[in-house]
Amino acid sequence: MYYEFEIGKARYMAMERLFEGEIVRKRQIKFNHSQLVYVLDSSLTILDEVLQQTLAQNTSEKMRSIVTTIQREQNRIIRNDTAYNVIVQGAAGSGKTAIALHRIAYFLYKFRNTLSAEHIYILSPNKVFGDYISSVLPELGEEPVRSFTLDELTKDLLSPEFTFTSFGDELKELLSDPTGALATRAKVKGNDRFVEMLQEYLYSLDPKMLKHESITIDGMTFPAKELQRRFLHDRKEPVLTRLERMAEDILQALRARGAAGGKFPGKNEIMKRLRKLLQYTKSIEIYRSFMESLGEGLFKFENNHFEFQDVYPYLYVELYFKGIGKFQSVQHLVVDEMQDYTPIQYAVLSRVFECRRTMIGDFSQALYPFPAISKDSFEAIFSKQRTEYVELTTTYRSTYEIAMYAQKFMRKGTLQQIARHGQAPREMTYITVEQMVEYIRDLVNTKSKTTAIICKTERDMRTLQNHMDFPFAILDGRTEKLKTGTTILTTVQYAKGLEFDAVIVPFVNAANYHTDFDRGLLYIAVTRAMHELTILVDAGSPSPLL
Repeated sequence: MYYEFEIGKARYMAMERLFEGEIVRKRQIKFNHSQLVYVLDSSLTILDEVLQQTLAQNTSEKMRSIVTTIQREQNRIIRNDTAYNVIVQGAAGSGKTAIALHRIAYFLYKFRNTLSAEHIYILSPNKVFGDYISSVLPELGEEPVRSFTLDELTKDLLSPEFTFTSFGDELKELLSDPTGALATRAKVKGNDRFVEMLQEYLYSLDPKMLKHESITIDGMTFPAKELQRRFLHDRKEPVLTRLERMAEDILQALRARGAAGGKFPGKNEIMKRLRKLLQYTKSIEIYRSFMESLGEGLFKFENNHFEFQDVYPYLYVELYFKGIGKFQSVQHLVVDEMQDYTPIQYAVLSRVFECRRTMIGDFSQALYPFPAISKDSFEAIFSKQRTEYVELTTTYRSTYEIAMYAQKFMRKGTLQQIARHGQAPREMTYITVEQMVEYIRDLVNTKSKTTAIICKTERDMRTLQNHMDFPFAILDGRTEKLKTGTTILTTVQYAKGLEFDAVIVPFVNAANYHTDFDRGLLYIAVTRAMHELTILVDAGSPSPLL
């Protein structure tokens, strides 16, 4: 009743009886270390802590109406149990992650007789996010669910005979050189057309996959035409699964005729004969042939090592040729930062996770230096399933002043802000790195609980690391737990999805920030700030994006 009903008439079921009555008051109380923080009266239960604080600080009827509207919109998403896929496109600070976690808690409660925490998986951008959600769900009264990164999932899906460049490391290189050779190769494989070309290639290959040859086993001949007909009968099945069924049919025909020499050949022996009829005997041969058909220099593969961009196209071929084990026990998959995965990766995920899905993200915060996933992509991939697409445009994490400042870096759409006012963002110019470090030292000595220094590249982060002589913690791909109440030194790549009391963006110069892609990276960096934002601008070469 606390979550389902506003003030007024309400009901609940217990002991197979319907109890009806009226809710006359709903009150939310926040304590911190035995100290009362606020008391909040509201008709609608406010789930998001930032919204709770906003309403506690501004009790005007206008603010109450705004917060209630936001919460109602979130509740519709949280409680949607009819759509097979729910896709939430939300602006920075619109409560996407809170929605996903409350949606998990709601499903675990509503379907508690058939759904448990071990049947829900969360695909998260990094281990820090996984640590965050493992602490939030118990606060919502639920058991923690399993969270894994794309690299961890890939290790489960890819055969151990292969190795691959990690997703994080490849993304790091793309961010440092968005127009280089790696980016050129990745761009070819990162769009909808690539998925279509691979599907067309496999479809056209299938009728030619089996050589037009007859085989004779134990004196019995099986014509090429009949083998081809049987092979193409189950086109939805992997190639090797079809061969197994053909071997069983052949064995059955031999048994019906009777053994010529007193015993029948084994199924494995028949499989060996059938495999010799294949144009390709391994998935990697098929994928190599496909990539060669697209042009030279697009596929780098040495010593059984993949670039990450090639792993999921290869896995898609593996689904066609051999099949991949599916996560049968998973009943709900949550994908966070959905904009940072490509269509071919979603094509594989949709096959190995045949369950309900909740996907959240913001296309304006994409880390790829080229267009990848889009609303149209999702519609194509999930065309046969009921999918609901929702847009959230109101941001409330950052103050009004920070949100207005961030607007100019937003590549698509607009931000709607709520009037939670604070300090205006500051642009401070520096001449030398030493002077910039002095500014940072002064800024981190303020009262802000957690301050993040967010660099564009790891190179810039290491430069600052070597100059900073005051306490700080590094947040990178190896970090598993976020330290609070301190100064964090990180990059855009690893700050994404997190929030900080104060943010400092250093090295804002013409070399770092000048393209439309760079504009998106600035948008990510500045929208991490909740209360204070400082931009450190190179006086000799300021960014033209400011």
